[in-house]
This record gives sequence, C-alpha cells and structure tokens, in this order.
Amino acid sequence: MTESGPYALPHLAEIFDALRRGRHLCAADGKLYRALREHVDAYEDLFRHLGFRLQVHQRDFFYFRGKDSLSPLASRMAVFVFILIESLSDQGEPVADALMTRTFAIPDLPHLKSARYRAYLKEARASSEDDLRMITRQLERFGFVQRHSEDTFSFRTPAYRFFDVCIEILNRDEAPPTPEQAP
Repeated sequence: MTESGPYALPHLAEIFDALRRGRHLCAADGKLYRALREHVDAYEDLFRHLGFRLQVHQRDFFYFRGKDSLSPLASRMAVFVFILIESLSDQGEPVADALMTRTFAIPDLPHLKSARYRAYLKEARASSEDDLRMITRQLERFGFVQRHSEDTFSFRTPAYRFFDVCIEILNRDEAPPTPEQAP
C-alpha cells in the first residue's frame, strides 16, 4: 500500500499492518492513533473496500472486527484476563479501576495459586509462570498490555474489550430463558 494517490492517508501502511495483525491502537500509540482519529471515515471506507471492518470502540481505540469465534490464542488471552477479573472481584475491588491503574507482577498473580484457576489455565494450555509471561507477551503484541519488564505489565485501554465480553457473558447467563429455551 502506498501513501499517495486517492488514499493519501498518513501512516497507512503501518496502520494497516498493525490492525491486520490483530493489534488494537489507542492513544498510547501516538501518531498511528492520531492518524486514525483524524481520518477515521477515510480509513473505514478504504478498509471496507479491502474486506476489513474497522471498529471504533466506545473507549476510543481501533481494531479490525474479526470472526465471532475465539481462536485458541484469543481464548488463552481471555482466560488470563478473566481469571484476573474474577480474582479482583472476589476481593471486593473495583475491577475496572484496579485493572486500568495498577502494574501487575507475574509472580503475584492469582493464576497459579488456586486449583480452580490452575484448571482454567490447563484448559488454555498454560501451567507455569513462563506460560503466563508468554501470554503477557501475546497481550502486548495485540495492544492490550504494556510490559514494563519480563515480569511486570499494565493494561492499556483496549483491554476494555475483555470487559465487554465478560459483561456480554454475564448478561447472557442472567437473561431469562426465551420460550424456545424453556423446558
């Protein structure tokens, strides 16, 4: 892709490459985010013509909308975040505030400290601190976390996508059965 001609959009190649690889772009991404924010309609139009759907999340970050089913990698990342959400909730902490303002250390995470969480991780093919480090590297690659060292990380704005999924699951599980679902 060139950045001249009818689609002379700033940083087009970088933005397309990042989004195509599953990255979520937010304000922390500087020039790429600003280019998207300033030319969102033109980017949406171009990407739609290329067969991609640019999503703008209500929390002000961008990503390509993909399949509705989760890949094994996405499932592993989701399990990692869901365990942390559940643990914070069980401790009575304001989950969103805690996730978005803290720096977490791998050795201090609850993931390997209870049999229930270890079972969840086993389903996601993770069972050690090294596996948790690998998952945080994957979360970083997709723009959900910022790693500060091999063992520490903090969440970025795109992590709100995981909250959306949690809320969707909770709403689905708490919804009264439809007539087709009734016994």
